[in-house]
Amino acid sequence: MHKQFLKEEKGYVIYCRKSSESEERQVLSIESQLKELKETANRLNLNVVEILTESKSAKEPGRPVFNELIESVKKNKFKGILCWKIDRLARNPIDGASLVYSLDQGTLKEIITPQGRFQNYSNDKFMMQIEFGMAKKYVDDLSDNVKRGNRAKLEQGWIPGLPPLGYLNDPKEKITVKDPERFQLVQNMWKMLIAGYSVSQILRTANDKWGFRTRVMGKLGGKPLGLSIIYRLFRNPFYYGLIERKGEVYQGKHARMITESEFWKVQELLGSRGRARPKKNIYTFAYTGFMKCAECGCSITAERKVNRYKKEYVYYHCTKRKRNFLCPQQYVNVKDLEKQILENYIEKFWINDVLYDIIINYLDREKFNDHQSEAAKEKSHQYTLNKCIKKLKNLNRMRLEDLLGDEEYIYEKRKLLNEKIRLESKIQTEKDPNKESSNFDEFISFAHKVRYKFLNGDSQTKREILLKIGSNFLIRDKTLLIQLKKPLLALGRKVEYFNEIDWFELLKNGSFTYHYEQNHPIILSLYSWIRDIRNSLKGG
Repeated sequence: MHKQFLKEEKGYVIYCRKSSESEERQVLSIESQLKELKETANRLNLNVVEILTESKSAKEPGRPVFNELIESVKKNKFKGILCWKIDRLARNPIDGASLVYSLDQGTLKEIITPQGRFQNYSNDKFMMQIEFGMAKKYVDDLSDNVKRGNRAKLEQGWIPGLPPLGYLNDPKEKITVKDPERFQLVQNMWKMLIAGYSVSQILRTANDKWGFRTRVMGKLGGKPLGLSIIYRLFRNPFYYGLIERKGEVYQGKHARMITESEFWKVQELLGSRGRARPKKNIYTFAYTGFMKCAECGCSITAERKVNRYKKEYVYYHCTKRKRNFLCPQQYVNVKDLEKQILENYIEKFWINDVLYDIIINYLDREKFNDHQSEAAKEKSHQYTLNKCIKKLKNLNRMRLEDLLGDEEYIYEKRKLLNEKIRLESKIQTEKDPNKESSNFDEFISFAHKVRYKFLNGDSQTKREILLKIGSNFLIRDKTLLIQLKKPLLALGRKVEYFNEIDWFELLKNGSFTYHYEQNHPIILSLYSWIRDIRNSLKGG
């Protein structure tokens, strides 16, 4: 903060602000603002008696220099305020209202920017409130966009922000990749801890023998590891594939450094509290980390039990960690849980072999027809575009020859340019007709293979399938509740009906030649259903 007194008599104060946050990098520096405001003061012959500057965001109240300015205004110390833009003064409703109120009460005569003046007139105060509102909306939109972007990135399996040690962000692909300098060293730290080395021994080895140093980011980093850093590292599930963010857990797509069982082994060695982990033998549980108890909101954990006949049982249950609340929810056997996943969800949208063959055959024929249709459309659009370009040339010629007035020329030109842009956009879109089709083919293939994969896959495969098909996983009264994703919901509305149809009766010659009755009501219903699913996939 810089404060400079120029003259003793009452006059104007210059206020310059630059946010210290990255979203305002495009705003002029304080020096540039000050230069322009001094030129404005000279041009308007204003008596500047004080200059106030600060580097702080205006999205929330509490700026010390601005608060000092408001206190001086209340004491009627200045005639007016000079600022580069009105949003330099406030981007929150409280600070903005204090300035409008000062004009209303007469303790401030005017606010001047290089673009204009705001005085104690109803229109001026109304425009000020609009500009403050727009500045506030900019801040809110920026925050919403950041949150939305972070959420989308998490759902795609990538961590927003800086990844833990051993990983880097690829600025080109926008994904998390291995740090070529540190990935192997961090992995060796995990191996040493599992092998029986103490955290202190690992720390000394990494710093002294390997010369391990933290990432350099600007003026920060490039230092040896500290004990707190290495403990945080060993407690981070990111290294076995999970991303924890604000109470939610997401399946990461980054390269795993360790297995889940190795992670829980380390937690047992460290004696971490507050985490569900195996008590005796290391065991991989497929469904921990993302399920919640519908009764109290606590996490769902799992236990493995072996009876006297050496038969193994796995149970899932609420951690019951909510204070002053005795959760009544009971254990649920993993076999019952997986039976529910299969019968209540997977089999609701699973496509059997016969139906899958018919759908794929229909899609193949549709692709061929679409290709023919798209080629015809592109040819038609190109012909129309050429005519539009020709009309534009003729329009310009008519204007040069004074055959059109200004208003008519502008109206016709705008109409033709809009048409030209629309046609160019359509032609560009039609150049890649198979991308959407490929996504739908993958979706149908997943729905066809999912039942077999779940029945025969390992715990990791089952976990990935469950995370792929739904969200908001809750358990209540031994029942798993899942919010299926929208395309799968659309798929499940009729799939059971079509799976049970005796398609042999509809196929000619009693074989899969696919020359079936195109106008049969069931066939028409099937085609309509496929189109509905594809539209749902576009929107969901």
